[in-house]
Amino acid sequence: MPKRNAEQKAAWALKETTGLDYQEALRRVRAEAATESATTDAPASAPAAVVYALQPTAAEAELGITAEELGIRALPETATPAQRAHAEAVWRPNEDPAAPCRCSGIRCHHGERCEVEFSDGQCDGRLIHVDRHPGSMFELTAWYDTYGCEGCRETFETTVTLTEVPWGEVRLRAQLDGTERTLSTGTDDRVIVLYPGIRHPNFPDSTPEEDDGDELDPDPDPDAYPTPEEEWNAGVDQADEEPLAEEHQEDGLDDEPRDDGDPIEPPEDYDDGPDEDELGPPSRVPAVDLDPQPTAADWSTMEPRSW
Repeated sequence: MPKRNAEQKAAWALKETTGLDYQEALRRVRAEAATESATTDAPASAPAAVVYALQPTAAEAELGITAEELGIRALPETATPAQRAHAEAVWRPNEDPAAPCRCSGIRCHHGERCEVEFSDGQCDGRLIHVDRHPGSMFELTAWYDTYGCEGCRETFETTVTLTEVPWGEVRLRAQLDGTERTLSTGTDDRVIVLYPGIRHPNFPDSTPEEDDGDELDPDPDPDAYPTPEEEWNAGVDQADEEPLAEEHQEDGLDDEPRDDGDPIEPPEDYDDGPDEDELGPPSRVPAVDLDPQPTAADWSTMEPRSW
């Protein structure tokens, strides 16, 4: 199992104590860490990364909701595209369908009636906007929405286009410093760069659940794993050392191999029949004449032939 960093450990601890979903707990931990970094770690002369126009209410503050999780509406008018995309990806879902959603509101179905049909009628629950993240590898304005119904608990997913909120930008490879998360554009000189903090399906969270299967060793020992050349040479050497007959013996195909040059003599009593120049006993199968022809004994009863 891979090692967890401090944020992931804190998210698991928050998940155990509050019962939150892991992804929600991880978002809360990262939001609190970003707030503390902007207020304490930065030099006194450096301004905060984002000066939010809105702040959480008292009720939201009790729930641990930060200004970052209030969405695009909490950003100032001077917010950069990267800040707008980040806010659109980390807002806190509003569990009250009657209250406004914390996303940008563009093509949002939060609070609408559920369309699930049951045998006794249609569900009367309302939809809750749960998540929004990039929904394409190449289309920068394509986002993926997830909704949940408060009544029947069904989940709905859809793709929306937010032309005002791209989740990345196209840059030249020469402009990169190696720390960016990139996607190919199909050209050699340009790549798609994801804005910081964007959760893209091609870059999933690396922390698995406790009962996940075996994971790769994060610190493998090079001496413990042979190279492809060593594996190939080992196979060739084994083939040269072991003759084919011995391989068959291991497989149980031939327990007593024989020399292919020596003929196999049959036993003396293999054939009790006569020799080649002697006649064998008469057959007991009655003869059947499939094409009978008349003989001289039958001519007297035959009609004379016309020549």
